[in-house]
Order: sequence, then C-alpha cells, then structure tokens
Amino acid sequence: MKFPGTGWFWTIATVLAMVAVCPVPSHAQSDWTYEYQDDFSTDKAQADSYIHSVFWPQGAFPPSEPYLYHVDTGTQQELGFGDYNGEPAYLGYRFPVGRIRPGRAVFGSLQVSVRLPYGSEAASSLSGYLRYRYSDDGVNWSSPQRLDPGSHDILIESMRGACYIIFFGTEMLIDNLDVSLYSSPATIRVPQDAATIQQAIDAATGGDIVEVAPGTYAGDGNRDIDFRGKAITVRSAQGPEATTIDCEGHRGFYFHSAEGPDSVLRGFTIIGAVAPGSQIPADNLSWNSSSIHPIGAGIFCEFSSPRIVDCVLRQCSAELGGGIGVVAGQPVIIDCTIEECRAGGQGTAQSGGRGAGVGLIRNSVGTFIDCTISRNAGYHDSRGAGVYCWRSEARLTGCDISFNSAPGSLTGGGLYCGGSSANLVLANCIISGNTADVGAGIYIGSSAGTSSADSVIESVDITNCTIVRNTLSGTQTASSAAGGIHSVSSDIAVRNSIVWFNEGVPVLLVSPASDSPVLYSDLEGGYSGQGNIDADPLFASVDDADYHLRSLLGRYEPSRQTWVTDGDHSPCIDAGDPQDPLGAEPLTNGKRVNIGAYGGTVEASKGEGAWVFHVDGAIGSDSNSGLGRTNAFATIQRAVDEALNGDTIMVWPGVYREQVILESKAITLQSADDAAVVTAPVGYAFSFYYAESSMCVLRNFVITGCGEAAIHCDGASPKLTNLTVTGNLYGISAWGGADPDITSCILWNNQNGDLYHCRASYSDVEQADAVGQNNGNVSVDPLFADPTGGDYHLMSRYGRYLASQDRWVTDSVTSPCIDAGDPSVRPGRERIPRGGRINMGAYGGTPSASLSGWPSWSDIAGIEPLSPAERGLESVFTLQNVLLEPESTTGTEDYRMVNPEF
Repeated sequence: MKFPGTGWFWTIATVLAMVAVCPVPSHAQSDWTYEYQDDFSTDKAQADSYIHSVFWPQGAFPPSEPYLYHVDTGTQQELGFGDYNGEPAYLGYRFPVGRIRPGRAVFGSLQVSVRLPYGSEAASSLSGYLRYRYSDDGVNWSSPQRLDPGSHDILIESMRGACYIIFFGTEMLIDNLDVSLYSSPATIRVPQDAATIQQAIDAATGGDIVEVAPGTYAGDGNRDIDFRGKAITVRSAQGPEATTIDCEGHRGFYFHSAEGPDSVLRGFTIIGAVAPGSQIPADNLSWNSSSIHPIGAGIFCEFSSPRIVDCVLRQCSAELGGGIGVVAGQPVIIDCTIEECRAGGQGTAQSGGRGAGVGLIRNSVGTFIDCTISRNAGYHDSRGAGVYCWRSEARLTGCDISFNSAPGSLTGGGLYCGGSSANLVLANCIISGNTADVGAGIYIGSSAGTSSADSVIESVDITNCTIVRNTLSGTQTASSAAGGIHSVSSDIAVRNSIVWFNEGVPVLLVSPASDSPVLYSDLEGGYSGQGNIDADPLFASVDDADYHLRSLLGRYEPSRQTWVTDGDHSPCIDAGDPQDPLGAEPLTNGKRVNIGAYGGTVEASKGEGAWVFHVDGAIGSDSNSGLGRTNAFATIQRAVDEALNGDTIMVWPGVYREQVILESKAITLQSADDAAVVTAPVGYAFSFYYAESSMCVLRNFVITGCGEAAIHCDGASPKLTNLTVTGNLYGISAWGGADPDITSCILWNNQNGDLYHCRASYSDVEQADAVGQNNGNVSVDPLFADPTGGDYHLMSRYGRYLASQDRWVTDSVTSPCIDAGDPSVRPGRERIPRGGRINMGAYGGTPSASLSGWPSWSDIAGIEPLSPAERGLESVFTLQNVLLEPESTTGTEDYRMVNPEF
C-alpha cells in the first residue's frame, strides 16, 4: 500500500517539476556535495553495497543461488548478474555510502552503463534483463523500472538525506556507476535575512528554503509557528543538537492549511511546548479547525500532511499528543525523537490524556520511520503513553517505543490502538520498558464504556518486532492482563517477533479473527502456531537495552559500530517465516529471516550460511583467513579443515601437490577459473571417508600424476562431476560400500584402469567394460588439446581456450565430449555458441569450455528454451519491502542465437 503524501511518486515528480521550472543548482552553488564512482575493476561493490547476492569468480561454475561476478574483457571491467532457476541476482546501495549524513534533503543523479554479455544487440529481448527499484526513505519503494542496454541517467533524491537503489536481473552487465548528490542552498536565513522564523516563513514563496542558524530561539515569532500552507522547507543549519526552539508554554508548530509533503520541517529541538485545556470534541460532533484545541503541543497537524525530519520534541504537554498531535492528517515523521512529553492533567476535566508522545484521531494516517518515542507519561485513566491511535492508521517502521508510563492508571503503555476502522502496522520495532495497567507493551481494542462498534479493529500487523521487559502497574491478576500484547476482538497477525521478559501474560489475544494469529515467533511460555518457539532469545545485553541477538558468527555492536562474535548463538537467528523476504540481512545467513526487531535489516545477527573460501598456491598463505582471493589459503587441505557443511572452496589455477582428505563434510570443492591441477605422486589426490554423500561435491579439476589413484572413496559417496582424470596409476576407486555419483567426467589414460567398484554416467571412460549400458557414457578419444604439455582443454573447430596465451583458437576436429555431459545439468557459464548440454571434463560449465557449432533450425529441438527469467520474467522476489511481480507472457518459446563474447 502506498500512503498519501509519501514515497518516491511525489518526490521524483517534484524534482522533475523543479528541473522544468528552474535550472538545477550547480555544485558551486550547493552547500553540500557528494560524489561516488565505481568502474567495477576492484571489490568496491562488495564492500560498499548494503545488500547483494553472493559474489562469484568470473571463470567458475555458477553457484546454486543468484550471483554477481566481475568481468574483465581486457579493455574494460564490468559487473555481471547471474540468475538461479529464474531468481535474479541483486545489488543494493545506500547513497551516501557509509555513515555520512548530510543533515538535509539531497538530490542529484545516478549514471550507469548497461550492456549485454553477448555481441548481438538484437538479442536484447532474449538474453535477460536488468531493472531497478528506488526509495527515498529505505521503506517505501518504487515499482520496477527497466534498464535496457545503453547509458542511463536516473534522477534520485531524498528528503531524509539517503537514497536507496536496488538493481536486480540476470544475464546483463553494468559499468561506470557514477553518483552525484548535493543539497540546495538556503534562500532565506534566520537571523541574517529575517529576525524570526515566522518572519522568514511569511517572506517565503513556494520552493524556498528557510535556514536557521545555531542557537536558542524564543518569544513571539519563534513559537506558534505557522507554515501558512506554503510548500517550503524550514531547516536548521546544524541539526537539532545545535538549534532549539524554546516554546515557553506555547505551541511549537501549527500545520492547518492543507500543507502537504512538500512542506518540510527539519532539524530542530522543540522544548517546553504546551497546548492547554482538556476539552476535545467527541467523535460524533463535527470538527471546527482551531489552534485552541488541546492537541499537539510540540507539533499540531490539523487536516495537513507535512514531513517532519530529524527533530527532537522534549517536555511538551497537551491533552492529546503532547509531542505530536494529528487530526485528519497524514504526516510523515522520519528520524525524530519524542521524549519526556505528557498527556493529560492540565484542564479542569483532567480526563487523563491520550498519547503523551503521539496522538492520532479522526481518520489520520501517521507514518513513522526510525523514530524514538521514549519516557513519555500519561496522567490518570490515560491511554497510550507512547502512541495513541483512535479510528486512525499508524504505521511504524524501525521505531523504538520504550519507557513510557503514567503515574495513574494507564491502558497501553507503549501503544494504544482502538476505535472502528483503526489500523496498526509495526515492523522492526522495539517495544520495551513500558508500564501500564493493561497492555504494558501494546493494547489493541476499546476500553470499557465504549460502543460495540468501536470494539472492532480493522487490522493489526506486527512483524519482526521485539517486545520486552514491559511491566504491569495495575491490580489485575497475572492471567487477565498482558504485559506484552493485549488485544481484544481484532484481526491481528504477529509474525517473526520476540515477546519476552514481560510481566503477566506475554500475549493475550481475546477473540482474534484468525485461528493462527501468531506465527514463527519466540514467546516466553510458548504459543500455539506454526514455527513458534519458547526459548531464551539470548539478547546481547538486556540491562543496556541492546536487543541484538548473540551469535557465534557475528553480531552488530552499536556502541562501537562494529561486528563482534559471542560464545553462544540465539535460537531466533534464521528462524523466521521461510516465506518472508530475507531483506538486507548480511552474509552469512541461512537464507531465512531472523526473528526480532533486527530481522531483515543490515544489523541482523549472522547465521550459519555458507562461506566461500579461496585457495591460491601462488599468492596464498595458510595463515590467512581464506575469505577472498587476496586472503587465500595456500593449500586445499587448509581450506577443507576450515570449512563447515554448506561451504564452498574455490581453488585458483595452478598445480597443487597434495593428498587432500575429506571426512564427513558436505562441502563443494571446485576450480575458481581455468581448471586447477591436483597431483599426488605417492598417493591419492582426494580421499573421501565416513559417509560423505552427494552433498559433498568435487568439480572442475584436472587430476593427474597420482601414484595410487586420483580419487579414493571409503564408505563415502560424494558427487564427482566435470573432472578430467588422466595419467594416474588408477582413476577412481570405491571401497566399503561407497557409491560415488560420477557424471560428466573424462577418465582416460589411467595405467591400471579407470573405475573400481563404481560406475559413471554421461562420462567418457576409456575402459569399455566399465562404460555400462544406457547411461550416456562413451568410450572415445576425448581429443585433448595437448596432453603431453598438460593442456586438457577439448579440441574444437568452433573455438578452444588457449590458457597459456589467454586467447581463443580453432582446431581441425571437435571433441566428442563437447555437449555430451549430463543433460539434466544446465551448461552454466559456457560461452555461446553452445548446445543445450554441458561439456564433459574439467572445463564443463565454465567460460573455459570449448565451443560447439551454431545449431540449425532443423536441430532446434536440441537447443535449450530460454527460462522465464531469460525471457524477461522473474519470480516474485522480495527485499526489505521490495516486491517484484511477474509480468505477463505469451507463453511462446524463445531461443538464444547470439555471438560469443565476454
């Protein structure tokens, strides 16, 4: 759902309109600029992107997941996108990169070049796609936009000061990423050009920027400030820490003239505001707009929808919405702090107050992003010390609602949501340390004495929240009041959330609309429902209110802004709804969202996902970490010892004289580029023991010169695929019931035989009696390029890679092993032209694979049809609220007919 007045649809349109009306300011006119470039010649993209698919070596057989790969053509460097079974690879940035915060709105452009990985531009509709999504706040995203081959200039801007963009696709290359951002200079300055803030606003016209110098502002003209319906920005020069509006018992800001999202208030501390009185018109009475309503002491939005960014509202008091009060408005509140505010206790009626921090009434829609609502207090018989939402809609993302309470009776310490047609959406929020008689964390429903119509709540969605350490202050029994979530007659859904260390019942749902309202959550004491657990979530530090999850593999430490490891591991990691998006969770992860407030974010604790280790005998050292080629190990055995189940070991080209032993590990060992050579003159190159299964994979190696055998399997059945096993005493031996899965291999010229007690399929095996029947094997000369010289590439009339000279050559004959491997395996990264089957041998499935000829239309049945992703479709794919929906298709088959290039 897109909320009125939010998201990029307004912002981009506004930028385009501004560009059309007036020239964009040059950098020389701007008071803040930012530049970013990447030609993808280094690993900069991996370091700077905040979310991305796995990065994979250019020359390696592709992984079983979407991937990104660097391409070096010799004349330029690019970044490629590769899919897996139709799921696209993705690369997401937050600009500015790092922890730069300009403290103001920014706008500019992103330039990027897009190219097909093949030579024929006519194949653009057949070879894949590249699209992007954009967000000006990191929460609300645009619809997918297509990027065809060529150069593109994308307008980007953000009122928040950070622009988010995610590229996703397959079979496309990008290059020359260039980002330029800047902020607009002020047009009216306080106090240089106008003595007070109100005088500056009165002098402003649409599009102006009023900038207020550091200092404390009080008195007439600096309180009860009215935007007068103008589409302007009022900002501080140096943020809320340096610029204070002391209201001295008056209101701070009053928006009441239909201000929209282009009316922006940014960067102030508003303190000591008061909206006196306690009489608020009842719901059944018409509303008369007036500044005397006791609503919104700090900021009052009445029939208006401004944007409030990076403000602090402190020690403000009103009957409703001590910090911010909204009547029939739709404001967007971003990066704000609302603290120590009060509701109630000011008028003769002393009704008790509603929403000491925030109050929403009369069909308002309030959007809160990354806000802190803390230490606010009701009075007596109050509702919602933190947030009060009555017959309105409140959507909070990434907010911290903590330590809100009341000295008297209170319903809903952190949040109160009630009234007919009310809606509440909480995502990635922390609700902690709040106190109330009922619903210390969250109360949903209507209090006693209200009509039955008001007891129906339309929708409540609580996803990836942490609700913890909320306490009960009333006289209710522990079984009749909930300290975490108390809901009465609502359509509530709680998912991927932690409810722990709360007083009373953790979650009490009275007459929920769904039979399964709680799913994939960690609730103290348990709760029936799929995926729910009852286990200590292992927070980093409850005493310090640090609710990141402890992890053996990595936990974000906010005070030091770094990653640390722990001695234990939270059961909430990789335990969320498997149907939900992984979002921006960093690697490593288990491809499943975490439970709790940081699930799906860049601060999610790391799970037991797969690592990719690198081995390079030329530049590596066994004292390195093995993570990345520059930190590669020197030996394969060192990587095997370090790897855990699910990990991959990439071995870079070279000759490795080792006897590698694998014991009960489900890992993948493969060459990272042109096939590595492994030799063991006095033993076995690879030995498998203790029941390795097909989950252990050995791929894309040349194994030669072994004194006993190339591969020895004892009680183990690994998957051995795309290997060239030649010039050994023996090829592959199996003992103790071993049954290795041998496919797409070449076993040739092994002195005493190729296969012992095992069989192969879709392989070239010299021993005729071991070939077998009806399993795709052949027994013909594989036509190696130069076996005497150690070159085991397959000869081809259409193209063979000559590694010693890094170029492609042609031969007078073509190997029968080309396009002859396992037909159930896609050709991977083999260059075009190729047939529909992977090559046999060490180079099959890689860019070093020898080429096959152009297929004729009479042979079209032998050509692989393009997958849905390659025809420009993609599966439903979600990333931190990014939904990519499939497009329509005619259902016709397209075929790839393009020139080879990389």
